[in-house]
Amino acid sequence: MLATSLLLAAPALAQSTPRSQQLWTPDGAPVNCISLQSIRSTHVVDDRTINFVISNNRMFTNTLPRACAGLGMNRAFSHNSRTTQLCAVNSITVVQRGANRMAGPSCGLGQFQPMKPVPATPAATPPAG
Repeated sequence: MLATSLLLAAPALAQSTPRSQQLWTPDGAPVNCISLQSIRSTHVVDDRTINFVISNNRMFTNTLPRACAGLGMNRAFSHNSRTTQLCAVNSITVVQRGANRMAGPSCGLGQFQPMKPVPATPAATPPAG
């Protein structure tokens, strides 16, 4: 078994349309696990929602079954997976801000909802006249 401990934070994504402003919609049924190796970045939305950006410009949204105190404020968490996947049965631990980056509460994950970007609609042009 592979023991993995990983700290995931929400780095800024340098793209023409920032992911925080891009609209996403569900794309199929939720899955129980995603590959740790495929995770490129994460974005903590609030105390219950984490977006996992994976290879090939895909994203999975994980809605935790319950709010995880401090997750939205600290925007960083760690996990300790004993496999090569992050699954709904795993827990995360909030990493608190500050010089010593103390561990905060641990919370269970939910299923991973595949998401796809909503195609951008061209801006309406005002009528001539």
